[in-house]
Amino acid sequence: MGKKLIFYIKIVTLIFMSVFCLVKPDIINSSVYDAVGRCLNIIIPSLYAMMILAPLLIKSGIIDGISRFTGKIGKFLFGMDNIVFPVFVFSMIAGYPTGVKMLSSAYEKGLIDKKRAEIFSGVCFGAGTAFISGCVTSQLYGNNSAGNLILISTVSANIVFAFMISFFMRKNCTLKNQKNDIKITSGMLTECVANGGNSIINICFMVMIFAVITAILDYTGIISVIGKFISGITGISAEDSGQIVKAVTDVTAVTGFSHGNYKLLPYLSALISFGGICVIFQISAVSGGLSLKPLIIERLIISVISFIVCRILSPVILSGETVFTSSVNVRTHQAHSPVPSVMLIIMTFFLLSEYEKIRLFKKE
Repeated sequence: MGKKLIFYIKIVTLIFMSVFCLVKPDIINSSVYDAVGRCLNIIIPSLYAMMILAPLLIKSGIIDGISRFTGKIGKFLFGMDNIVFPVFVFSMIAGYPTGVKMLSSAYEKGLIDKKRAEIFSGVCFGAGTAFISGCVTSQLYGNNSAGNLILISTVSANIVFAFMISFFMRKNCTLKNQKNDIKITSGMLTECVANGGNSIINICFMVMIFAVITAILDYTGIISVIGKFISGITGISAEDSGQIVKAVTDVTAVTGFSHGNYKLLPYLSALISFGGICVIFQISAVSGGLSLKPLIIERLIISVISFIVCRILSPVILSGETVFTSSVNVRTHQAHSPVPSVMLIIMTFFLLSEYEKIRLFKKE
């Protein structure tokens, strides 16, 4: 009965969204246009290289080589398997899907078992310095202090939670290494570029889909109702409360917060630490069969820790900044031109096409 109900809900939702797209094309066009802009100016420049580099580091044996020197540190501090500690460090500054992508590659290579990969996927997670700089530092505050506070808070929350679960993870921790030499071949590089391009395309499509969902929720007044409820609890404005709801759906919506309002930083830290529903769907596209249930539960807890850490550190890091002013001059950052990103997408399509031909030829 439950499965049938879920099935019917999905059908009704899809029908409603289809009708809305036909009746209100102007709203859909605007939301998709904005989503494409975020993909071209923020997501592709900050994530594409990492989506290529992440599996390459695993497949080439580089991370495995690093883990031979750092494995004991990871096991002692966090109960992490040999391969996990360098992934943990790298993923917190590389971008949301990177950590899961690397753990998935490590699982496929036999360097970690599935259950432990799923649990550690919740802490091998971070927005990345490029995203924080592009969305928070430049667009909302125009200085580095706010971005540094967000980065320190999100990374600290990951470290705190990793230490908390270490007492349970040390029991079955292994320091298994593959004694392979570090090796990067042209075929390996081509495969990683093709897979990275495929992943970034899936991520961008997901961003556009959630932009449409957010636009529908906004138009129907659902976001406004929830926003007013949040405003009554938190005391922040109804507009910013509505933006919180949008950011829970798609974290790139944090760019819509009030400019220069430092009181919002703990909420921004929590939202960026959680990543949003859209990011979770993005990660599902590159997870390689890993369950995301542990990740979702862990990110909810870690986002609360991030909020608390940001609240505690705000007076220290922002000691020289004004707490709130409506006349803050914010230097909005945008990519100089979307043309490089567009050309990158076109070249990726060509590479994917050629790679698929080669793959099919080898099968024959």
